[in-house]
Amino acid sequence: MSFLYHKKTKKIINAAWGVIAVLVIIGMVLFFAPGLIPGVY
Repeated sequence: MSFLYHKKTKKIINAAWGVIAVLVIIGMVLFFAPGLIPGVY
């Protein structure tokens, strides 16, 4: 039971890290895009 819970927790943590990574990438793109691409803002 605890092994199953552990596995599920690991999956949730991996999913959370994936979401955080995507948010960071989107944030960086939004932060740097106005300087790189003219006419964005």
